[in-house]
Amino acid sequence: MKAKTRHSRERKGNAGRMTHLQRVMAQPHYILLSLLLSGGMLALYVYTQVIGNVNNIDVWAANLQPVRGLLLVIFSMLFGLTTTYQIHVWTTPQTCSLVQKTKGTGMSGLSTIGLFLVAQCPACASLGVFFLPLSAVTFLGEYAEWINILGIGLLVFTLHYLGAFERVK
Repeated sequence: MKAKTRHSRERKGNAGRMTHLQRVMAQPHYILLSLLLSGGMLALYVYTQVIGNVNNIDVWAANLQPVRGLLLVIFSMLFGLTTTYQIHVWTTPQTCSLVQKTKGTGMSGLSTIGLFLVAQCPACASLGVFFLPLSAVTFLGEYAEWINILGIGLLVFTLHYLGAFERVK
């Protein structure tokens, strides 16, 4: 009988240490959604970097600097997590009020749009070429790593703002 009580105490102790994000990502359909969104973001980003010419993906990958590639992968993974958690918040009525459900949306959108304007590879034109003047594109290319880090920071801030890192009660 005491072993059963100790086991239930251990289980309660572990549940108290889980964050909301861990609890959500423990569900297989949310893991799958996060992987699909992360892969989709990565594929869409690469597609926009080669401006629709998929034959140039190997050229893009060959010129991609390792640091920028790592930042792109981290951004894509965080994008999938953030979007999945936001969907969970929207679809779970007991999670929070309507105000909290909508408050993190703008930050994740801002970081995503910002990343599409930055070229990861100096030999490739980004989507920003179509919308921005040459001086702005040059500036974005020069500070691409810092802009990527800022985008990653905005995604982490969005998760924090939505309460993803709070402990489950």
